[in-house]
Amino acid sequence: MSFAAVTSAVQRAALRLMTLDGRLTDPQAGQSMVEYAIVAALIAVVAMTAVQSMGTGIEQVFQNIVQKIQGLGRGGS
Repeated sequence: MSFAAVTSAVQRAALRLMTLDGRLTDPQAGQSMVEYAIVAALIAVVAMTAVQSMGTGIEQVFQNIVQKIQGLGRGGS
């Protein structure tokens, strides 16, 4: 195999690796992944904050439900 043939084969292989259907050469692909990760992190933070702030209120609701169920078992209302 000649030097020119090897060089050409290496160039074609490098071009295939760089394009990968345009994923590696498209800056939008990596950028959108980062944006999705940021949005997912923000949603997780908001969800944790909401659960912490509503925690005592939700606990009180469940305690009321349990008391009513226990009252039904004793024949009371």
